Amino acid sequence: MAADDLITPAEAREMLRRIYRSDGEINLKDVIHRATSDPIKPVAENGRMRLSTSLVVAGLMALLFVAAFVYFSFGAQK
Repeated sequence: MAADDLITPAEAREMLRRIYRSDGEINLKDVIHRATSDPIKPVAENGRMRLSTSLVVAGLMALLFVAAFVYFSFGAQK
């Protein structure tokens, strides 16, 4: 590969800017929606988004830990 075939960092940045500008799918709402939806079946039969199973389980575990903390910190002091 000849040295004159290489591109400069400034050219690479400009190419990336053009790619990102032309892609209409890159926005925060769609990225978060894709990350939190179920990877196997992201849309339910009624057309609504299905949450990721691991996200639901993690949320329930966090709720359980918070409930246990509150119970043993404040509720069990009799």
